[in-house]
Amino acid sequence: MLKEIEKEIESLYPLLKAFREDLHQHPELSWQEYRTTQKIEDILRGNGLNDFQRPLETGGYIDFHLKAKAPFLLFRADIDALPIQDRKKKPYSSKNSSVLHACGHDMHTTIILGLALLIHKLNVELPFNLRFVFQPAEEVIPNGAEKMLNVGILNNVKYAFGVHVEPRLKFGVISLTPGWVNMQSVRIDIKLSCSGGHSAYPHKCPDLIWIASRIIQSCYQMIYREVDILNTPAVLSFTEIQAGEGFNIFPSKLNLGGTFRNSDSKTKKQFFNKLSRLTELIADETGAKIEVNLYEGAPPVMNDPDLIQKLQASANSFDAITEIVTDFKSPGGDDFGSYCQIVPSALIRFGSAKEGYTSLLHTDTFDVPPELIKTAVSFLGHQVLSFKL
Repeated sequence: MLKEIEKEIESLYPLLKAFREDLHQHPELSWQEYRTTQKIEDILRGNGLNDFQRPLETGGYIDFHLKAKAPFLLFRADIDALPIQDRKKKPYSSKNSSVLHACGHDMHTTIILGLALLIHKLNVELPFNLRFVFQPAEEVIPNGAEKMLNVGILNNVKYAFGVHVEPRLKFGVISLTPGWVNMQSVRIDIKLSCSGGHSAYPHKCPDLIWIASRIIQSCYQMIYREVDILNTPAVLSFTEIQAGEGFNIFPSKLNLGGTFRNSDSKTKKQFFNKLSRLTELIADETGAKIEVNLYEGAPPVMNDPDLIQKLQASANSFDAITEIVTDFKSPGGDDFGSYCQIVPSALIRFGSAKEGYTSLLHTDTFDVPPELIKTAVSFLGHQVLSFKL
């Protein structure tokens, strides 16, 4: 079966490589993935798979019914892109202004699509059924996972698997890490307002820029001086300040935005309470109105230890993997965490760093070596064929 898998992957590779490059050229933002969804369905139909389901406006899934009344293994890909301008000089660089697959979702989609085509072409008998999910809107809050779960995507699913490319790991390295591997991301939106005034008279009105700087500094001190980040990892980053239109005018409105990331609910509650008290005190002291809104993203991604152990045992016999790491974690968020809350799950990371492909995630030159398609589809195909419930 090993030789047959490799033969089929070689046969599929030109199609999958072209598909991935097409997605990279035509990225679409969250909830706008109409063309992407149609391309997925077109490839499936072109290979004799006509049962693609679209429960939402974008994205969808296809089921392989291989054994009556058996549970499903679910494989999920995220399909949306980010609002970033592509600065690469490649034949397949993004043609959509200020939109880029800078998180590898085009590759994730290609890998899961490739796995579906591989299993279909092998025409094997398995003791379980398979569900291949192409989920929209991973990059926003609220996210696509929530809506997918609401339409029953986990019905009769015993295990769920996700994939992610990782430029902090060398090509050929795979991360199979138990426990938390991604933090929860909480979007912070703080709105400050006052009457505004003349910059020559700072004693006459609240200075919102100074007040915002106090909030930023106090919050950073709160996280990096009052929280044990070694035992309860947390990351706070302010990334947006919007205020003012004149050099000699105190603004009457200021918007401050950022993210708080954590892997522990106790730390999150502690931060929320401290932020509330801090802004109340500053508002009372300065006279500014301060409104704090916190939008919680998906829970942390928690890899089931028993499921990871199964994958590790099988991965040891897979020659294309040069190294297995078992302690790789990311402060980034991923709404695959919502799947993990309901069924035992595993997010598998594939190293993508090699010469010419070292840019980090969410950067304007991000890219992934195309041969990763072969490695990932082959690895997952071996896992499916050897998996025991």
